[in-house]
Amino acid sequence: MKIMLCMVFTLIAITANATEPPNFLIIYADDLGYTQTSVPMMKDRPKLAHELHQTPSLEKLAKRGMRFSSAYCPAPVCTPSRASIQFGKTTARVGCISIHDVVMNKRQIDMSKNLSIAEMLKEADKGYVTAFFGKGCTPMHWFKDHGYDVTDFHHKHPNGNAHGDWWEPAEKTPIPADDPKRVFSLAKTAREFLKKRGKDQKPFYMMVSHYAVHVRNTSLKSTRHKYLQILAKENSIEGGIPDISPFDENADEMPKKLQALWEHANYAAMMENMDTSIGMVLDEVKTQGLEDNTYVIFSSDNGGGQSNAPLQGGKAKMWEGGLRIPMIVAGPGIPANSQCDHPVAQWDYLPTLHDLAGSEIALPDDLDGISLRPVFENGNNGKLATRDTGFIFHFPAHYTVPITAFRSGDFKLMRHLNSGELKLFNVVEDIGETNDLAKKMPEKTTEMVRQLDAYLQEVDAWTMDEVYATRIEELEKWTLENQLKVDQLNKQLNETGLPQEDRLKLSKKLKESTAKIKHCKENLDKLDMDRNSDLWF
Repeated sequence: MKIMLCMVFTLIAITANATEPPNFLIIYADDLGYTQTSVPMMKDRPKLAHELHQTPSLEKLAKRGMRFSSAYCPAPVCTPSRASIQFGKTTARVGCISIHDVVMNKRQIDMSKNLSIAEMLKEADKGYVTAFFGKGCTPMHWFKDHGYDVTDFHHKHPNGNAHGDWWEPAEKTPIPADDPKRVFSLAKTAREFLKKRGKDQKPFYMMVSHYAVHVRNTSLKSTRHKYLQILAKENSIEGGIPDISPFDENADEMPKKLQALWEHANYAAMMENMDTSIGMVLDEVKTQGLEDNTYVIFSSDNGGGQSNAPLQGGKAKMWEGGLRIPMIVAGPGIPANSQCDHPVAQWDYLPTLHDLAGSEIALPDDLDGISLRPVFENGNNGKLATRDTGFIFHFPAHYTVPITAFRSGDFKLMRHLNSGELKLFNVVEDIGETNDLAKKMPEKTTEMVRQLDAYLQEVDAWTMDEVYATRIEELEKWTLENQLKVDQLNKQLNETGLPQEDRLKLSKKLKESTAKIKHCKENLDKLDMDRNSDLWF
C-alpha cells in the first residue's frame, strides 16, 4: 500500500510539473551579424564563426540547444524589427518599415492596436509576470502600455539608441566606463527580476534587449587589452597597439593602420562583454532552478554593420547580410547541439510562445507568424504549418537603396523600388547571392512577383512614390517653418535699443534656423539623386 501511495504522489508531482507554464527569455542583440559570433550557424561550415570574436556563453547555449541556419529578422534596421517581433506581423502589416518612417508618422499609425507578446501571455491567464529591459522601439513609446509589468524605462524618453551611449540622454550623463553599452547593468536588472521569480515561482516572460553591438562601440579596457595583444601578435606589431580611441585627445597620434586594428579590438571586446552579460543572466536562470522550464531565444534585430561574409551586404541592406541573423534556442524538449535549416522569422515568436504557453485564447487572424514548436521539438523533421504569405521584407526607405524582398521555399526575389529591376536567387545553394536566376527562371520570377504584390496590396503597404512624396512634404514643411523663424529673428535683431545679451541669444537662434534650412535643402537635393538611382548597393 505504501508503495502504491508513493507511486500515486509521484505521478501527481510529475503531472503538476508537466502542466506548469514554461518561462520565456528573449535576448536580443543590436546590429549583430550572422557571422559575428564564435558559433557557426551551420555546424558543417565552421568558418561561419568569426575568427577573432569570442562568445563562450553563446557557444554554451548552442551546445544545449538548437541553432538556426536560416533565421530572418523583419527588417535590415532596428525600429521596424523591434515592432514586428512584438506583434507577430511583417513590418508592412504593422505599418513601420524604417527608422524614420515618414508615412507611418503622417498616417499616425497606432501601435497599441496590435497585440504584443506580453499582452498575449497576459490573456492566457496563467499568471505570467512580464518584463522588458534595454533598448525599446520608439514608435511603441512606453512598454508598460503594451503589457509589460516591469521595465527599466526610468528616463524622460522611452529607451532608444541614445540610452546605449548616455546614462541619461537628456542631460548627456555618461555611462560608467565599467558598464559599456549598459551590458552589466542590464544583466544586474535581469538577474534581480529572476531572483524574484525564483522566490515566488511565478511563470515569466522577460526580454533583455541589448544596446550592443550598435555604434558607438565601447568596451571594458581589460577586455580590449586582450584583443589588442592578439591583433598585435597576428600583425607582427612590435611594441603592441596603443589603447587610443578616436575620441581621445591624442587620437591624431595614432597611425591609421593601428587605428583600424584598435577598432577591431574594441568591437571584439564589446562583443565579448555582451556575451559575458548574457552568461550572467543564463547562470542566474540556472541558479534559481528555472533552467529546465525556461525557453531561451537569442537573436539580433538586423544584420551587422561589420563584414557578414560570405553573405552579401549588411545593416540597412536587403541582401542576406542585412536580413539573415544568428538565432539560438534552448529549453524544454529542444535537442542538444542541434541545428534547424527551416527558414524562420522573428514574427514567428508570438505564435510560438502562444503555443508553448498552452494558451486557449485565439490569436488575431491577421498574424504573419506561425508556431515554431514542431521544429523546436524535432528540428528538420518538424512539420511547420503552411505559410500563406512566405517571408516578405518590404523596405521602401528614402535614405538608402529601397528594395522589397520575398523568400518562398529556397528562392528569394528582390525588387529595386526605383528601377523596378528584379533579381532571383536560390539562397540555399547560393547563400552569397551571386547567381541571379531572374532571366533563367522567368516563370518562377513572375509567380513570386504576383504573390508579393498581392500581399503588399492586402496590407496597404507603403509605395515608394508615397514615401518620396511624404519625405519631400516633410522637408518643405520644415524649411518653411525655419524660414518664418529666420524672418522673425531678423526683424527682432533690427529693432533699436536691443540689449547685447538678447542680441547674442537671438543671433544664436538665427544661426541654428539658417543651418536647419540649409540641411533641409541638402536633403532635398540628395533625395532627388537617390530616387533616380538604380544602384543595388
